[in-house]
Amino acid sequence: MELKNKQLSKSAQPWIKRMEKKHPPKLDYHSELRNWIECVLLQTEKNKDFKKKNQFLSLLEDIETSER
Repeated sequence: MELKNKQLSKSAQPWIKRMEKKHPPKLDYHSELRNWIECVLLQTEKNKDFKKKNQFLSLLEDIETSER
């Protein structure tokens, strides 16, 4: 964001900072982590590493149960 702010006019910078404070981005860590694990699972299947696949499947199950 710093690079963008440097390119904007000086009058736009305070407005952007106020908007960022009023509306902080919502982060859904569970979905981000779930997506990452799914990518890792695909990679483990590709590499035929079943031990790691089982570990990540277990982790994925834990995440899903913690969301409930």
